[in-house]
Amino acid sequence: MLNKKRVSPKRPAYPKKRKATPRRLKRPRPPSISFLPPIPAISELLTPVELPAPKDVRSSTEMPRILMVMDQFNIGGTETYTLTLTRELLKKGYTVMAAGKKGKLLDSFLGLGCPCFEIDFVLDNFKENLLQRRANTEILQSIIRTEGIDLVHTHQIPSGGVAIAAANELRVPVVFTVHGTYYDREFLHSVCRGTTLTSVSPSVQLMLQTRGIHHSFLIPNGIDPLEFSTVSPTYRAYLRQKLGIPPSAPVVMYAGRLSWEKADICNEIIHAVSAMRGSSHPNLHCLIAGGGRQEEHVFKLATLKHRKAKKRFIHHVGEVLNMKTYYAISDCIIGTGRIALEAMACERPLVAIGSKSFFGLVNPDHYEDAWDSWFGDHGGNRGLLRYQLIEHLRTALDMDEVRKRKLVQDGKEWVSAMYPVSQTTAKMIEVYSHALKGNPAEIRKEALQ
Repeated sequence: MLNKKRVSPKRPAYPKKRKATPRRLKRPRPPSISFLPPIPAISELLTPVELPAPKDVRSSTEMPRILMVMDQFNIGGTETYTLTLTRELLKKGYTVMAAGKKGKLLDSFLGLGCPCFEIDFVLDNFKENLLQRRANTEILQSIIRTEGIDLVHTHQIPSGGVAIAAANELRVPVVFTVHGTYYDREFLHSVCRGTTLTSVSPSVQLMLQTRGIHHSFLIPNGIDPLEFSTVSPTYRAYLRQKLGIPPSAPVVMYAGRLSWEKADICNEIIHAVSAMRGSSHPNLHCLIAGGGRQEEHVFKLATLKHRKAKKRFIHHVGEVLNMKTYYAISDCIIGTGRIALEAMACERPLVAIGSKSFFGLVNPDHYEDAWDSWFGDHGGNRGLLRYQLIEHLRTALDMDEVRKRKLVQDGKEWVSAMYPVSQTTAKMIEVYSHALKGNPAEIRKEALQ
């Protein structure tokens, strides 16, 4: 037999592996230089764009769309009036929007579901923003066009002048509410041409008449009696404890702006309370609710009084929205205007002091005078004397419980009957209807094109 050679099976051929060599990093090439197109001139960037025609955002049977305009969303009587009216109009199905400089009350408007537009009508020092006046006018006109606004309701001088100019060019009716006697004569005469005016008190209406403006609708402030009411003794004690006020200590409260003559009134109250602590009421405390241009001067005076007494008895709570809480802490309220209504609705004794006059402790014998002068803020000529203020505060604090209960219950009944917000809102709606009749919808729509 032949011996056969053993042959090993061939292995399949695999490609040979290359030896790993370090990879060379390529140097980055310098970026190619490309030339940008020339920047257009500022005037080209600011070329005005023609606004589209306004949408027909409501049917012929829908309620009018209202734009509220104010200087700033601040916490004050005028702004709170506007907030309360806005809330009631929204309840009745109206579409209401608001415009003004950003402030602490803005969230309250937004919380109602009221669309708001932030426009800097005034500077941080509360003076008119003259440099932006024309721009603000055009911004308001764009809002009126795009939102289909039927009526503009304004309240104050800087924003009111802008709002009236914007609305007049578009032939949209304007309602202007006169909230006091501090308006410039020339401004009022410029406002009354083609504008529907309302007055918040008989004294304001009389002031307009003496200046040759003989027609304005008299519509007072309105409040919701359910919003302002008493609290339980337990909650009252809890609130006092939070502020460091003893449960049995008498407390007087001043609520108002700390600007101009209102700041002077606050200073006089501090002096009066300090004097009372040195004599008849050694444990008397004072609450101050409000803010403004002269608040630093008020703080300095309070600090001096604390150093002298070696004890803190003046409590500044700033600008607050929940005023009912602080009314509840107090045994007597010092204020005027809307503050007076709220205090009486909360069943608190009221010593009224306004910009024009010292009114004193309010009782049923003086209700008519209180309404006529708006608690001394719009009328009267009685100067504020410290000894008279101390006398009225002592009367309010030392009154026996039976007499005090009768006084505050009478006050609440009068406020609830005279100033219910439902009634004042109904009157304002009548004014809106009157203003809209003078500018039919067809004319307004044609002007907005």
